[in-house]
Amino acid sequence: MIAPSAPSAAPHVGVRLDDGWRGCVDPAWLEGWAQRPFDLGDGTTDVVTMGEGPPLVLIPPLPGYKEAWLAVAAPLSRTHRVITFDLRCRFAGPPTWDVMLRDFERLLDAHAPGVATVVGHSLGGALAQRWALAHPERVRGLVLSSSFAKVRNPVGNLYARFIEQPLLIASQRMLPAGAARGLARSMARHGRWVFDARCDDFLLDFVRHCMRHTSAATARSAVALAFAHDTRGQVASIRTPTLVLVGERESAFSLPAAQDLARRIPGAQLRESPGASHLHLLTSPAWFARTLTEWLRGLQGP
Repeated sequence: MIAPSAPSAAPHVGVRLDDGWRGCVDPAWLEGWAQRPFDLGDGTTDVVTMGEGPPLVLIPPLPGYKEAWLAVAAPLSRTHRVITFDLRCRFAGPPTWDVMLRDFERLLDAHAPGVATVVGHSLGGALAQRWALAHPERVRGLVLSSSFAKVRNPVGNLYARFIEQPLLIASQRMLPAGAARGLARSMARHGRWVFDARCDDFLLDFVRHCMRHTSAATARSAVALAFAHDTRGQVASIRTPTLVLVGERESAFSLPAAQDLARRIPGAQLRESPGASHLHLLTSPAWFARTLTEWLRGLQGP
């Protein structure tokens, strides 16, 4: 008689960054950073929790790596229980926001079952908006970092979006490390694409590592979600206290998009990170953590 085979392990459906990233970051960023699997029902993703206090949920940007929050997670965990996770990149069919919302609800039911402050950067901000619209009773505060109500490509952004960005991504994926780093340094000095002058070689190598280990399929899923997002007709109904953060030197799309989002949400406050671009989570983490914690403190009242 043949014994029945053991059930196969649940598939991993979240994005996952190759472990080589740990050699590209400030060791202080790794304080308390320990991931573990989390069951999404049809597969697993990875989640990191750290600290004690009111729950603070950090939703990552495209393509969905939680490591985008590395520089601010430990500082924020000194006053809050920080929760972050990898976004889904594998779907049973086309990628949809409904699936992303179900994933997020499952995560919060397990790690922040009551009210939480929800923070999303870029694509993560789109998911944060949708959660606040669907479940306002579960959102203490909403923080939208470099996010948007709808993706647009204004005339001033066409060169950067369709020529500069694809060429830079290709160079970082294909060129030898030294040549790729040199090109990225030049872009950082001039504040081009997502870079700004505060990007050191460690950070440039970290971004390059992320680019090299993101599959085309993963990128396509995330981009499809970004272009499917349009909350222009809905965000005016948000009554949750809202903070909009953006880098002062972001692109001709990202900066106006964040400003537009702040205008559309009643009572939203806008803060611009001085001298920073789209990577301000990583290039200006002290400013980000301080601005966020001071705003949260103000929500508590006298």
